[in-house]
Amino acid sequence: MPQSTKIPNPLYGLKLDKLLTDISDCYGWETLAEVLNIERFQFHTGLKSTMKFLRNHEWAKEKVENCYLYMYKNYPWPDDKQLLIPPRDRSSLGTPLSVLPAEINAQTSALIDHASSIRNSHKKDKLFTDEPAYDPTNPWNS
Repeated sequence: MPQSTKIPNPLYGLKLDKLLTDISDCYGWETLAEVLNIERFQFHTGLKSTMKFLRNHEWAKEKVENCYLYMYKNYPWPDDKQLLIPPRDRSSLGTPLSVLPAEINAQTSALIDHASSIRNSHKKDKLFTDEPAYDPTNPWNS
């Protein structure tokens, strides 16, 4: 059986608590709150409650995963087409630019906001296009 040359996504099998611990130890909660624009991180009340928040808010989880991939693991930023795919489902990440985490700068925050806006706008468009047309003769729309 031939072996695949596909490089797995570094998020595959990575638990959320390990991911949060890695980036918070490297950057700190205050810096993450500022860069990711997640107010919850300003009032960090513990790892367990933060993980619960991220599991309940997909938009925040995707921001944290993008931060992990493109700041902490230092992979090159993807194009807009790849940004439409959730971070855990992206397959072609390339090779990391460096083994050290990236420095946080103004451009980093802008890139993360751009990634979130791409995903959010795509979700909104999909919500409106997937909705079936209303049929007044069938109130249950089945």
